[in-house]
Amino acid sequence: MFKGATILTMDGKSADMPAGDLLVEGDRIAAIAPELAVDDAEVIDSTGMVMCPGFVDTHRHTWQTPLHGVRTDWNLLDYMTYIRGMYCVSYEPEDAELANWVGALEALDSGITTLVDHSHLQLSAAHSDALADGFLRSGIRGIYCYGTYRNLAYQPGQPAQDLPGLLREVNGPLNAWHKRNATRIREKYFPDDSARVRFGIASREFETLPESASMLKELRWARSLQPARISIHVGMSAREPLNVIRELHKVGEMGSDLLFIHGNHLADEELQMTIDAGASISSAIEIEMTYGAFPVVDRFTAMGGQSSLGIDATIDFGGDMFGQMRALLNVWRLERSLKNPRKMTRKVHQKKVLEIATVRGAEAIGLGGITGSLAVGKKADLLLLRTDALGLAPMWDPYAAIVSYGQSSLVDTVMVDGRVVKRHGRLLGIDWPTVRASLGRSKDNIRRRFSLIPEQPIRARWAQGFRIDITD
Repeated sequence: MFKGATILTMDGKSADMPAGDLLVEGDRIAAIAPELAVDDAEVIDSTGMVMCPGFVDTHRHTWQTPLHGVRTDWNLLDYMTYIRGMYCVSYEPEDAELANWVGALEALDSGITTLVDHSHLQLSAAHSDALADGFLRSGIRGIYCYGTYRNLAYQPGQPAQDLPGLLREVNGPLNAWHKRNATRIREKYFPDDSARVRFGIASREFETLPESASMLKELRWARSLQPARISIHVGMSAREPLNVIRELHKVGEMGSDLLFIHGNHLADEELQMTIDAGASISSAIEIEMTYGAFPVVDRFTAMGGQSSLGIDATIDFGGDMFGQMRALLNVWRLERSLKNPRKMTRKVHQKKVLEIATVRGAEAIGLGGITGSLAVGKKADLLLLRTDALGLAPMWDPYAAIVSYGQSSLVDTVMVDGRVVKRHGRLLGIDWPTVRASLGRSKDNIRRRFSLIPEQPIRARWAQGFRIDITD
């Protein structure tokens, strides 16, 4: 039982408690009240801390964890060239397992208890097993979205003259191997649709296709596996060859199982199609602004859409939700002010942002019935934030404490599925020096393989695919 916390339930029904108790029985929340008298429960003193639901990250490429800070000034073409064309094929299965395990731990450490992994590193059956193993091992809740993207079938050190032919296959139609392998991963690791981690699909880059036929064929196959969500990148560039949402709408294939990623360049009409279908959009605020695009949250939310937040790629930014929430808060306030610069508009409150990072995120991925808010009967997924630290104390507004002042080092306790995974500011059962040494070895191996890959053919391929012109 947690005693004495400031409790932000985020359920839209219960009032916040300046000081309250929360009882967990098994994996569920059993009671919430200003004071609970329970004789046989372990007590976690939460006095002076803020409790809220665990954050929900609806889009992350968890396999990229070993690439923290690999580049900090990239544009979209750089990302597609280096990450999607070069670093990805520099991973061995052991690198993939370590990346997914440590990436999920990174999320847990910062209070993210639910994570949608857009896992497009399915290089081989061994890689696929490693990625699934690593994600499950972490103890996080989420959806593991198997990526059908056809990674470059190139081994570092292979003759450069092989590249042109291999690059033509990169965004080819869904192949038989992915069909077999995805089905195998579904059956072996994610057979239970009510489990802590559920199965999903991460599509190819549909927006780069010249026509919609292969997209529709893949989507119908994906739905035959009954995924919890199908994660699809859309609207990252203003000049994408295929308008994914309009094409899906035209043939009646829009649905609530679709999780669209980014959508910065979607027109209001396309946003309305998304809303009408019950689909949702995940915005990765920091990385989208780095690539020169305004996040869609303000427009989409104002229209009644289901917005959520994703970290996306930790090659640019930390893997915590605090940075994303602050970025969203500030861009949201800026957009409102720019609509009428001469009129004083009331700022967006931090509570709106926290809603999107918790309960709205859970609803966006179909898990709103079990997580995302603190309510009796829901899964016990929560965090405690210390408020006694220099730079935060004294606390005035608990929402501001989390959104405007929060950081991973202030997260004292994290619970997932009724199990404490972080306590007194430390992840439980993790020998960090040993893990850190493993990451260092993985980095060295990835960098060595990367150095054997020629860049220019790969860069030219992606520039053509996204119709990107680059000026510095």
